[in-house]
Amino acid sequence: MAQVDPLFAQWLQDEGLWLVREDAERVGRWGDTALLGERMTSIAFKGDAQAEADRQLAFLGGPLALDEHLLVGEWRHLRGQVITLTIDKLGYSGGVDVFLLSAEDDKASGLSRVTVIRRL
Repeated sequence: MAQVDPLFAQWLQDEGLWLVREDAERVGRWGDTALLGERMTSIAFKGDAQAEADRQLAFLGGPLALDEHLLVGEWRHLRGQVITLTIDKLGYSGGVDVFLLSAEDDKASGLSRVTVIRRL
């Protein structure tokens, strides 16, 4: 049986490193009621994590709409990510970046009911 390096094993069992990014405008507007988004990823470097946090904060600026779609395929594994949807209705024909809030995959039908949030 192969042995795992103890330091590597310890790193694998670590809970992870945390990065907190705040948007002063949103904190000023919403105060203690502002939502905190939290997501564990495989991002290894602090600079990359900061860039991803900034990208997500930039996406959430402005008025937002909640949309629900029935899409082909499995989408659950993409929850919590920004994806681009191109659909022939609701103004999505040119492709719209959306934040995937939830997905209910139905493997029997090959369809998934997804809920997304997007900018208006």
